[in-house]
Formats: sequence, structure tokens, C-alpha cells
Amino acid sequence: MRGLRRLRKLARVAVGVYVKEMRIWFRYPSWLLTFAALPYMVSGLFNGVGYSIAGPKAFENFAKNTGVSNPFLFYTLGTALLIASQLILQDTASSIRSEQLMGTFELHYLTPTPTYIIWLLHIFPHFTVTMMVLLAATLPILAYSGAIISPLDLLYASIVLLLGMLPLLGISLVLASLVVRYKEPWALINVVQSIISLLSGYFYPLTVFPEWVRILAQVVPTSHVVEILREVFLFNRGIALSDSRILLLLTLLLVYPIVGLMFYMRWERIARRRGELSKY
Repeated sequence: MRGLRRLRKLARVAVGVYVKEMRIWFRYPSWLLTFAALPYMVSGLFNGVGYSIAGPKAFENFAKNTGVSNPFLFYTLGTALLIASQLILQDTASSIRSEQLMGTFELHYLTPTPTYIIWLLHIFPHFTVTMMVLLAATLPILAYSGAIISPLDLLYASIVLLLGMLPLLGISLVLASLVVRYKEPWALINVVQSIISLLSGYFYPLTVFPEWVRILAQVVPTSHVVEILREVFLFNRGIALSDSRILLLLTLLLVYPIVGLMFYMRWERIARRRGELSKY
């Protein structure tokens, strides 16, 4: 009975966090429009640069080097996933920082819910925005090119995307702990985002790297998400749940959030002990 009561309280907290974050997103609809349009703009930029350099042979060269005949969809999908990963990586830290600057950060410690659970629950509204951006970036091009994606494959793709974004939440908690402790970790956030972007292969196949870099990329969850979603959207291949990459994503899903939670709780205890929670 007590466990059911706790579950209901957690559900109310989750709904509260979701509604608050989604209201913030829809308060500024230009953000959503920008995120939805950005993949098209970046893809158009890359295609325009390629065509201006190589002319009509640009698409032939692209297909030869990547095995993909649709460079516009290739770059659009990559940009959408890049935006999604950056939202997850920095939004928890930026949410904490904005709460600090508004003077409302300490109010979270008046709730009976542990603060780390509140920040973990931010994954659901952010995942909603991520799916909106991904669908807005891919479905129109797929419809225009005549590609057919089954609803089942679309569901699998959504599950893979969620499995790939949840480990990033662990890294986000590490960055959030630095906000609690040091207040201004943006330089480190930019470095982490750059490394993850480099090893994810958003705009190029990872085969361009030497073997040791490809091995290192195996511990970056977004590298597997990019590969799998390209197979679904670009090559129209179904996803097998027995795929070893799914198992690896599940492993990373267990490791990263636990490590991130340990970091956050440790730095939060230090900040509490030293009276630094209210220092901005």
C-alpha cells in the first residue's frame, strides 16, 4: 500500500514536471519552429557547398563515399539527431542554472521528492520535443522521395531513440552536478558536446576514422542511434531486437545514469555542506 502511494506521488511529480517544461517550450513557439527548420537549413548548406565545388558529380561522389543516394535526407537526419542530443546534454544543466538565476532553485529542496528525481524526469518533455523535431525533419522528405516506412519500424525507431537518449541523461547529470557546485560549467559542456558529436558521426560515416576511434565510439550511445536510424530511414531496413547494438544500448542505459547519479549526489552533498546551494 505504501509503495502504491509513493508511485502515485511520483506520477504526480512527473506530470507536474512534464506540464511545466512543455508550457515553457510552447510559450516560445519560435524555438520549436527553429529546431524543426534547422535540419533543413544545415542540409541545404552542405548540399549547396558540395554542388558548388563538384557540380553535378557531387551527388555521385556522395553516394560512392557513403552508400546513400539521398544526401539531403542524410544530413537532415544527422542534424535532427545532433539537436536532440544537445538538448538532452545541456537542458538539465541549463534548467538548474536558470532556476538559480531566477532565485527558485532552493525551492526544489522544500519538496518531499529528491531533487535528482526531479531533474531525471526532465527527460520526458525533452524526448517529446526531440521526437517532434525528428519527425518534422524526416517525414516530409520521406513522403517527397516516396520512401515507405512501416508504423512498426517507426515505433522501433522511437524506442531506439529513447534508448540512445537516456544514457545521455547520465552525462547530463554529471554536467548538472557541476552547475550545482561551480555554477558556470559551460566550457566543459561545450567540450563534452564536441566529443560526442565527433564520435557520433552525425554528418559522416564512422568508417572514415581509424579503428581505435571507431572502438571508442562504441561507448557513445548516439553513434549506435545514428547507425540504426540511418538503416531504417535511408536503407529501409527493419530493426531486429536481437541486434547487438540494442544490447549495447541497454548496457549503456544502465551504466551512464548510475554514474551520473553518483556524481550529482556527491557534488550536491558537498554544496550543501559548504552552504553553496544559494551562491550563484
